[in-house]
Amino acid sequence: MEIRKLKPEENVQRELMASICFLDQEPEDRYSWLKNPLEHTEMYEHAWGCFNDKGRLDSSLLMIPALMMVNGQTVKTGFAAGVITLPEARRGGGIRKIYEKAFPAMKEEGVVFSFVYPFSFSYYRKFGYEQSYSRYKASISLSALSIYPYPSGVEAYQKGDASDDFVKVYEAFIADKNLAIKRNQCEWDALLDRDPHQRREFTYIHYNAQGEPDAYVLYEAEATAEKYEHILAIKELVWSDISGLYSMLGFIYGLRSEYQEVTWEVPNCLDIFGLVEESWDVSVKWVHGGMNRIINLPGALELIKAPVGQGSITLSVHDRFLPFNNGKYRIMWESGVVSVEKTQTAPDVETSIEILTQMLTGYLTPVQVLGKKDLSVYGKMDMLSALFPPKHLYMMELY
Repeated sequence: MEIRKLKPEENVQRELMASICFLDQEPEDRYSWLKNPLEHTEMYEHAWGCFNDKGRLDSSLLMIPALMMVNGQTVKTGFAAGVITLPEARRGGGIRKIYEKAFPAMKEEGVVFSFVYPFSFSYYRKFGYEQSYSRYKASISLSALSIYPYPSGVEAYQKGDASDDFVKVYEAFIADKNLAIKRNQCEWDALLDRDPHQRREFTYIHYNAQGEPDAYVLYEAEATAEKYEHILAIKELVWSDISGLYSMLGFIYGLRSEYQEVTWEVPNCLDIFGLVEESWDVSVKWVHGGMNRIINLPGALELIKAPVGQGSITLSVHDRFLPFNNGKYRIMWESGVVSVEKTQTAPDVETSIEILTQMLTGYLTPVQVLGKKDLSVYGKMDMLSALFPPKHLYMMELY
């Protein structure tokens, strides 16, 4: 068994595996790719593979690099995607072997976190991931938005338009949102590559009275069982100012002749029920998001924001999959500055890397995880809570 990064010409083998394992993909004549493998190398540089004794690729995963916001700072993150094993090679430990080699390599490259959208939560817990992002999907009657007047200053995005104003709104929105992706230009180009005519994908941006962009919305038209009824499915709605959100809601209400209902996976910074007069007009469904894990524990601890005043707390951290994260860490803060050092002193808190990931990113607070089997608090609960307050989270990307 050999574990390594794929070579460019081997990427076709990964694509052939995908056609077997990912049945939701559109069928393609991937066999024709074998004639010119170097013409089909997209993403190979992020792909890891497990090769059997005959040199055949049995398992593979992509570890896609991204920049993620945590506590107002941008950190390197690896998104696990395209995780595949051929049916005849399953239960052989190929993916585990890949992770055992990929995670240390990522740490050396300065990657702090790894995120995954799992097909199975229990499966990825084997590698130290834990549920770290959830949101709720709201269904809103269009009539509930009648309290918002139709605004001026809304413009449709046309293919080829500059993305600068979208970037400006988005970066203002994510400034205080953990897990949000710092998008590069290629990612913006892909996001805004939308077709209102053939695919019914719509993109609008709002400008305030001063001509500044303050909100945008990406939505799609989804058909219902009723022939002439459609749902306005929001894919992303963000704002740099709350008045921009209200303006965009007024714009959406103006589309009531085409749509009867709005669906929206709402950011956790927003009380959706507070946006309408009658809460009965809104129904919500909890949507499980992705799983996260800390790869580089010292790097993650450096992201902690200093609580008010001064203090110190010692954490004993246990990482079952990555032993190099194990140890006792003393976190000290004073005058807005945090410092971290390894120590041998008795801990105030013992925690698994999974629970620490949840607390550090603000998905769960210490009070919410208190009582879990992998957390023991011997003292300084007030300091622990100050160190890991709840955070607003946001992630729209689906890697």
